[in-house]
Amino acid sequence: MQEPSGQTTLWQWLEGRDTARMNRYQRYLSFYAGEQWDERRRAGERRLTVNYARALVRKAASYLMPRPVTFDVREEGRGNREQGKREGAGDRMPGLSSIDVEGGDGSREALAEAALEAVYADLDLHALDFQSAVDSAVLGDGAFKVTWNPKARRPVVAAVDPQGLWAWWRPEDPTVLTRVVQRYELERGAAAMLVGQGEEGKSGRSSLSFPPSSNLQTTTSARIVEDWTPDRLRVELDGEIVRDEANPYGWVPFVIYPNLARPHEFWGASDLEDLIPVCQELNRRMTTLSRILEVAGYPITVLENVTGSEGIRVDAGAVWELPEDSRAYLLDMLSGGGVRLHIDYIELLYRQLHDLAETPRTAFGDSGRSLSGVALEVEIQPLVQKVMRKRRTWELVYRKRNAMILELLERFGGLDLGGLRQTRAVWGEVLPSDREALVRSEARLVDAGIHSRRDAMAALGDADPERSWQRVLEEREQGWG
Repeated sequence: MQEPSGQTTLWQWLEGRDTARMNRYQRYLSFYAGEQWDERRRAGERRLTVNYARALVRKAASYLMPRPVTFDVREEGRGNREQGKREGAGDRMPGLSSIDVEGGDGSREALAEAALEAVYADLDLHALDFQSAVDSAVLGDGAFKVTWNPKARRPVVAAVDPQGLWAWWRPEDPTVLTRVVQRYELERGAAAMLVGQGEEGKSGRSSLSFPPSSNLQTTTSARIVEDWTPDRLRVELDGEIVRDEANPYGWVPFVIYPNLARPHEFWGASDLEDLIPVCQELNRRMTTLSRILEVAGYPITVLENVTGSEGIRVDAGAVWELPEDSRAYLLDMLSGGGVRLHIDYIELLYRQLHDLAETPRTAFGDSGRSLSGVALEVEIQPLVQKVMRKRRTWELVYRKRNAMILELLERFGGLDLGGLRQTRAVWGEVLPSDREALVRSEARLVDAGIHSRRDAMAALGDADPERSWQRVLEEREQGWG
């Protein structure tokens, strides 16, 4: 792995690396923000920008995560049972030591699920995940950083801008990171608190506590580079290595994921890749049609066989005196069906846009015709398939991220989880459904012996049918039903 020379800082070394990816990110961000014209605007020129790119990205993210995801901790997903007893593991994490698992059986699985739920609620990770899903759909990549905050005594999960990340991975397994370098800038005051010079830093340093640096007193911002490998952590502050020590976690604390995986590549593809040409052409055609309608709304008066226009005023009720053999008429730019050609072309672009985005108009609540429930499901099936592809990626993200969170809770928070690490994401339904009809259907299947009660519970969205069925049996034994 290439390293910077002795005269080159990590910040400078990263400047010329992976520039094609960085340029791609910048273009997609600008396009998403509405900068969708390649040509420079002429003086007085009016342009329309119909930002379908942003609407389609947000719509897909809304279908991807219609409601918060829950998790089922698996018994088979046990790591090292002694992780929580390693040297340096702290006391039980405040706020999680006495979790009351409603209806739970006091098992480690229940404790792990409750701990994850508490962390997600405390950090509002469901909102963070939606924002990251939108960000990754635009850029093509997303990332999370999972660390431990010793002052707050809890895990910290942050969405990281891929524009500040450089990654290396195993050639035979791109899902395993061998090195991640994160680069970012902080204002002097924030950097001072980070290194322990500010008021907040005096009361307790964070997990990235730097020694004092005189550079913070003379610059408006500090340049920080974190270099993570499974064995080592190096931190550079304004070109000076201020921390070089063993990695406190033993793994790279980043989860980097592609929005849409490219064959044989680590970095992913943006949802905007195929939409940009169509969106640009749609903007041009809409602008052209707008100009035609504007002129049609203020019609041009044509005078024939008239040498001058003095005394001719276009006012309501005006009377003109024209010479013999001359005539006046309004130029009708809408005659001959020319505007219809523009409209037909716009509708064709509109259809191409929805096809390429795999987001039918039905997803916006307007199918344009009366369809049965089954027909509507068939029409919106492309979006469902797109969402399922994204969810497969997110399931891997959740498994990795949750394993890191549980590891931190056991090692540094003192929770006795018995090495449990494996989780399963329980998603909400992609499409709205008639729950009452589903309940009746499942009840008939159970009565007919086609479905078990556990199958019915799972079909109705129960995160843990086995535990729910045990509670039903307990209530029956206690005479509740």
